[in-house]
Parts: sequence; C-alpha cells; structure tokens
Amino acid sequence: METTSAAHNLNHCVLIQGPAWGDAEFLSKWLLAAAQAESFWRKAYENDDFRKQVVSVCAVCTPDFGIAAFMMVMHLKEHGTSFVLNLETEDGELFAMMLGMEFFEPSRDGYRMAIPIGLTTATVRVALLKFAATEDDDFMLHPEHLVTTVPFAEAMMRQDRLCVLRQVALLH
Repeated sequence: METTSAAHNLNHCVLIQGPAWGDAEFLSKWLLAAAQAESFWRKAYENDDFRKQVVSVCAVCTPDFGIAAFMMVMHLKEHGTSFVLNLETEDGELFAMMLGMEFFEPSRDGYRMAIPIGLTTATVRVALLKFAATEDDDFMLHPEHLVTTVPFAEAMMRQDRLCVLRQVALLH
C-alpha cells in the first residue's frame, strides 16, 4: 500500500485514525467486514450491467477490499494508531470506495476507522457506482470529490499532534 509518494500530488491527503493500540477485537471485526465487502463486490461484479457501469474503476486494477484493509492495518504500526494516505494513489481510490461503504467516518482530524453496519451487496454497489461517477472527460477518477483532503504537511502535523496527545494520555 502506498501512503505517500513524490510522484503524486501531495495536496490530497487524509489522516486516518485507527483504534486504540492493540485493539485486536476491533481490528478483527474490521478485517472481517472487509472480507465481506470483497465477497459482496465479487458477487455484484458478476452482473453484466453493473460491470459496465464500473469499468473505469477496474481500468488499472480490480479493487480488492480484503488486501486494502489488511495493508491499512499494517500502516498503523508505524505511528501506532494512525497513518497518512495520499488520495491520488490506487490506495486512495480504495479508501474512497471503502468510505462509501462506511469503513471510515469523518473525525476532527480526518477520518476514523469504523466497522460498517448493514454492509450488503447493495451498499457495495452504491459505493462503487458513486466512485465511478467521479470520472471526468479525460477518463480520470477523482476520489478527492468524495473525500475531504488536506495537504501532506497538514496531515502530518495533525498526526504528530495526535501522537503527542496519546502519549500524554498514557502518562495520566
């Protein structure tokens, strides 16, 4: 999973907050929900009409929500409970789709991981259709149309502040 890269515009980043460090129960439920989303996605993709509607989403790489979720969890390791994601990457596109499925919720500093409630084939279809609808005249998808972003430097400052707050909380 690519979180940042000099090859990409760093003006469309998000800070993603995970659960408390070591909250295996939350992470297991979150990953299980991602596996369900992947299953629902594969089922939806069997429909010819739907497949035609999301052709732009699969133009470069077919989404895999299980792998995306696993990689996001792995990125929590570096700072314990958060990571910065550049939206202008394949991973940013997966984030935008997963946001539409309620794997994330807005927070003061960006987005917080959440366990989606009521995840179905229909909700997965809606999220992918909404993302596909961001395609422009040049056949480019725009996850930033669905997500509130900040420049990379701002996302990093927010992450640093959260790390300090977490350390202060641990001292008390």
